Amino acid sequence: MADELVAILRQENETLRERIRQLEALLLPDDVVVPAEWQMPNAERRIFAALTMRDIVTKDMLYEALYGDRLDLDKEPERNVVESHVSKLRKKLRPFGVVIISERFTGYSLMNRQKYLHTPPVAQMTPVARHG
Repeated sequence: MADELVAILRQENETLRERIRQLEALLLPDDVVVPAEWQMPNAERRIFAALTMRDIVTKDMLYEALYGDRLDLDKEPERNVVESHVSKLRKKLRPFGVVIISERFTGYSLMNRQKYLHTPPVAQMTPVARHG
C-alpha cells in the first residue's frame, strides 16, 4: 500500500516537473537564435529572449529570467543587477541595430521586436493524473 502511494506520488511529481519545464520553455525559450557575432553570455541571452517574447518586460520579469531557476546561489543578487545587464546588452547590440528601450516606471521593450520573434513549438501539456 505504502509502496503504491510512493509510486503514484513519484509519477505525479515527474508529471508536474515536466509541465513546469514546458511552461518555462514557453515563457523563456532556450531556442532563441542569437548570431555568434553578438557574443552573448547566458545572462544576456536570457534577457534578449525575454524581450522577444513580450511588448514590455518588467524588471521583475527579467530578474526571474536571470535567477528564477538558480538553486546554487548563496544569497539573492541585488535587484539593480538587471539594470546593469540591460545596460551592457544595449551597448553590445547597438552596432547591430538592436535597440532596447526603457519604458519609464514599467520596464523595457525591444524596438522592432517582431524582427526577432520566433514561434517555439507548442508543447503538448500532459494532464496530471488524479488518484482518489
